Amino acid sequence: MGLIAFFLVTLFVYFWLPVRGGLKTFLLVLIMVSGWLSIFELVSILEARPWVIAPILIIVGSGIWKVQRDRKRELKKSV
Repeated sequence: MGLIAFFLVTLFVYFWLPVRGGLKTFLLVLIMVSGWLSIFELVSILEARPWVIAPILIIVGSGIWKVQRDRKRELKKSV
């Protein structure tokens, strides 16, 4: 979890704080490396607890379904 937190902190610093020059390049490299390694950390968390992903997928799927349904209704109203 520490690697994910490090990735999020460096991402926050890179995008929202005024950093210039070489430090910005160094932060970008740190973001790329820690982001890549965070993917493996997330996969290992999901392998250890597969039930964690189910509610997330249900929420994301419900959101996508609602957006598509609203778009179809909007298209029917405009035609």
